[in-house]
Amino acid sequence: MHTLPSSPQPRHWTAPLPGQLRLDVDAAFDANSKCYGLGAVIRDSTGSFIIAGVWPGQQASSVGMAELMAIKAGLQMAKDFGHSSLVVFCDAVNEVAKIQRNGIPANEDGIVIHDIKQLALTLDIVSFNSFSRICNGVAHCLARNALHRLSSEFWFDDCKPSWLVSALLADYAS
Repeated sequence: MHTLPSSPQPRHWTAPLPGQLRLDVDAAFDANSKCYGLGAVIRDSTGSFIIAGVWPGQQASSVGMAELMAIKAGLQMAKDFGHSSLVVFCDAVNEVAKIQRNGIPANEDGIVIHDIKQLALTLDIVSFNSFSRICNGVAHCLARNALHRLSSEFWFDDCKPSWLVSALLADYAS
């Protein structure tokens, strides 16, 4: 695993370098019920859609924890479907900073951060980056959708629901 420094924050979705894939992740969190939804999307250097996934969940202690779980779920999706050269983007600045630091916090976050770092070691190139929420439309849409699901689901290029196509097109237009 190579961890690269975070680059300046763009104001719109930007493609990764040729040969890399971009993994965008987000979490939606209901503070009352502690339910959460996780969303992740992978696109290539031309902006072409590769895969997206959603994961609903019952209990998260905070939105920050849900964001960490989204990063972990997105990395696991990438690994499971054979994608290893990644740049990871999340709009949770504090959680990305925790992952970028040396060491593991001795708290609840540390358990998930440890899992993220171990998973990242199994991939070729991983850089963890934070970025503006306005650049995270597709992952945000996926996470919100996951809040209303009973189980995880994945979509591939040849089989996407219309709401996901609309979110992808809106990202390209920005």
